[in-house]
Amino acid sequence: MNKNGFTLLELIIAIIISAIALSAAAPRFHGLIARKKVERTVTELKGLFIVAKSEAVMRNKEVYLHTVGLTDTKTYTDDWCVLATTEPTDNSCTTNNNTLYIVNGHSLTGLNIKRHEDYATIKIDSMNGHPKFNAGEGLIDWLTFEIESGKAITMQMHMFGRLYQRGMEKRLVK
Repeated sequence: MNKNGFTLLELIIAIIISAIALSAAAPRFHGLIARKKVERTVTELKGLFIVAKSEAVMRNKEVYLHTVGLTDTKTYTDDWCVLATTEPTDNSCTTNNNTLYIVNGHSLTGLNIKRHEDYATIKIDSMNGHPKFNAGEGLIDWLTFEIESGKAITMQMHMFGRLYQRGMEKRLVK
């Protein structure tokens, strides 16, 4: 007998098998999306830091890194930004003539994030591109963010102008 098409029973079985396969893969996709968001945030922050150091030396002018909308307590918010600017004070996530680079929390949604308690603003030296810390501090935990509890990344800044990441290294660094 020559059949054209599928029977209703065959279609129902195919739909059930597809649904089972998709439901098994969904948690993996969620984890992948979360990891990619963290990777993107790390990349954006590294780019901001590199631009700030380069511009400070190139312009022979101090550059400031401002964390706007962040506190020293982890907060689940998208209403934040980190910006590099030539202005010593800035509390707005809008760009102006002095804004060199901005990492906006609205494009990196779903992060639980905090900054170092003493450094809402970090000055980058114009001579060598190094950040200026309080006396005796050589390495600070600049920003800490996470997507899921227990999976946090800390961006550490060194007084000699290096930016490190701590946490989830095996998943993020290749």
